Amino acid sequence: MALLPWPAVAAGLFVFHSAFLAFLFYASVCLYGTKRLGGFSCSLKPKWPLRVHLGVALASNLVLVGLYQLLGKWLLPAALLTERLAGVGITPASFGWLFPYFLIGNPLVEELFWRSALRPHGPLYTALLFGAWHSLPIFLIAPLWVAPLAVLGVMAIGFALGEVVEKTKTLGDAILLHALAADLPLLVIVWLAFR
Repeated sequence: MALLPWPAVAAGLFVFHSAFLAFLFYASVCLYGTKRLGGFSCSLKPKWPLRVHLGVALASNLVLVGLYQLLGKWLLPAALLTERLAGVGITPASFGWLFPYFLIGNPLVEELFWRSALRPHGPLYTALLFGAWHSLPIFLIAPLWVAPLAVLGVMAIGFALGEVVEKTKTLGDAILLHALAADLPLLVIVWLAFR
């Protein structure tokens, strides 16, 4: 079940040449997988106060965007990032629809699938699968010398989010952290590259 996102995204990108359809297919497969594996196993209500989420988000954004400003422009120059994103159908003109998807849809869908439906396998196993899945889009966009580090980073984030779910017994905190501390910095970095 955890391998189904790959053909879904590949169909969107390589058959239909549409990043929008790739995201739609991915979300559909994750929701189907969640339902097929027995639904979600936790509450959606966050337990941590909003200030915790905002503090983690601020720190994450400062670190990730700061690292991109210091190192990323050398490791993944804006021109190369823009070219790679255009190769998968994401251009400055189409960038606007990514914000609602990555700040609302993607965190909800991914946490339902990776941290809830696959939760019985534990945070480490699901983090490895989460990183393996993300290797497809990462290797399409990042240069070969950056991609393995990015995949390891995604695995670490997946493990941390899995631990959050295990500690809080709710998906709400993981969804908020995923949106604000993982996806938002990536959107800011892409926005900076497009400027």
